[in-house]
Amino acid sequence: MTVLPRVADYRPHRTVPDIDLEGHVVPGLTGEFFRRPDGDRVATVGLYRYRGAELFMAWGFVGEAHCRWTAYRGEDGWTAPHEGCPRVRREAGTLLVDTGRARIALPVQAASPEAAWPEHADARPGPAGSDVGAVALTAVHDGSHPAVSGSLCATGAGLPG
Repeated sequence: MTVLPRVADYRPHRTVPDIDLEGHVVPGLTGEFFRRPDGDRVATVGLYRYRGAELFMAWGFVGEAHCRWTAYRGEDGWTAPHEGCPRVRREAGTLLVDTGRARIALPVQAASPEAAWPEHADARPGPAGSDVGAVALTAVHDGSHPAVSGSLCATGAGLPG
């Protein structure tokens, strides 16, 4: 088990409003990305807000393929962290975020018809019996969060800045 990162211990790296997730813009979902040196590595955390309310945070190290940990914000505070990327799946025009306590539906709008998710979209399974997976996303190459991750954790990277 790990503890939640203290965002105040990191320096701001980038803020991305209305994040585009594999060709689907999620209006109102903003990612704030932070970094700090950690020995010979760079620790990174992404804090995701939907219409101003904290939704989840994911963290790890720049250069790792995926997020090490994720926690979700609920009415009574942050959940205990779970290993890996946020538990997200797509369903009929929405992204469903499974916080372990609730499923939150985020509306998406396609950036272009060609970018729409194919029916055979690759998903990594979530916890046993959850029927929720983390959606594999387009690879990212600037290292805002874990580099070239192809995971939700890397959302927002690849943009100028």
